Amino acid sequence: MAGGSVPIIAVTYVLAVVPLLLLCTNPCHKRIPKAVIYLYVAGFVLSALGWECWWTFGWVPPGQDVNHRRCPEDPSSCLSNQLLPPGINWIVTSLYDAGIVCMLGLWLVLQVWKKDVLLAMWNWKVFVVFLVWFVGQNLIVELLISGQISGAEDVNENEIFVSWAPLSPIGPHWNPSIKVIGEARLSVQNQIPWLLMTPLFYACCIAVYRRQHHQSKDDDDDEDDDDDDDDDDGFVWRMENVSEMFRMLAMATVAVPAAAAMVTIATILSY
Repeated sequence: MAGGSVPIIAVTYVLAVVPLLLLCTNPCHKRIPKAVIYLYVAGFVLSALGWECWWTFGWVPPGQDVNHRRCPEDPSSCLSNQLLPPGINWIVTSLYDAGIVCMLGLWLVLQVWKKDVLLAMWNWKVFVVFLVWFVGQNLIVELLISGQISGAEDVNENEIFVSWAPLSPIGPHWNPSIKVIGEARLSVQNQIPWLLMTPLFYACCIAVYRRQHHQSKDDDDDEDDDDDDDDDDGFVWRMENVSEMFRMLAMATVAVPAAAAMVTIATILSY
């Protein structure tokens, strides 16, 4: 994801920062199991190194940096580029990918089956849920900001090229796209990262589950009466904890429309 218009940038900031704040304040409220925090970090690293850094800075020609893609005619004077410069863009978008996309995908899996044991080994049903959510949300995001990540239909001076990336290996050279609504487009290159992210993130879930499950068993063998304190140290993805985390997230993101409105009003008044 990468913000385009001022309201979208404001929403992106809020959705990226709120989950991070919830995780950073976890020692105070202790609502989020350590396993979820590990997977949040894994989601951030995978998205940042997998494509967000490459797409933000345009590291592989003919890929363009995000400033040029947002405002091809005059990148330096573009308000969007000033509000979300490249040095911050890759961090914010990776935080969004980890906190909203990956964590909500995990929550959906636990909502459907309500058994964390399904993450102990590969399960195609779980994989399909992750895949539908990852790709589905990305289609919506691309429709909102297709102007800066989808190539133009006609070759001209303002055509958009997104860099090659490890999780977007086809690059911009072969990137079929279709018009969907008005000028909004969907392209193949922009769906590939989340297609590849699905098995990688699911594999991380399995790895973390096994590690924490074994650690929890070892702790139980050492101290049988310490069951009440296992939530923080072992792999305990209890539904009430995960659901409460997202209830807190939903309450916190009530500020999104207000934040977008305030930024928009400030922008209008500044002219």
